[in-house]
Amino acid sequence: MAKRLSKLKYTLRHRCAFRKTEKHLLGKNTLSGWLHDIDKVFLYPILGARLTSAFHRKLSAHHVPRCMKKEKWIVQAIIDWECARCTKPDKPLNARKTLLKYYSSYFEEVNPVLLKMGL
Repeated sequence: MAKRLSKLKYTLRHRCAFRKTEKHLLGKNTLSGWLHDIDKVFLYPILGARLTSAFHRKLSAHHVPRCMKKEKWIVQAIIDWECARCTKPDKPLNARKTLLKYYSSYFEEVNPVLLKMGL
């Protein structure tokens, strides 16, 4: 149970950083930003980290490759990548470096959006 609470705190910090980063990059917070990773908040205490993470990555539209279907979800993925380094010691890369290291096959779709966002 302690590990589940630790993951919950980790996610709450990340959600806060996501909204701050979204506000900085877009000039506002969106409904998607307010709901970002909300499923994890409810599922970690019930399912634990492994199942919650698997469920979240499979069903959340801001995760690659699902997000490549709409620019608004690409924006959400970029914000997620950009803010992860603020709260997740295991994810120190910014959005551009994350794209290049882990998702280079999506460079053509994501780079124009990165540039539009000033990243």
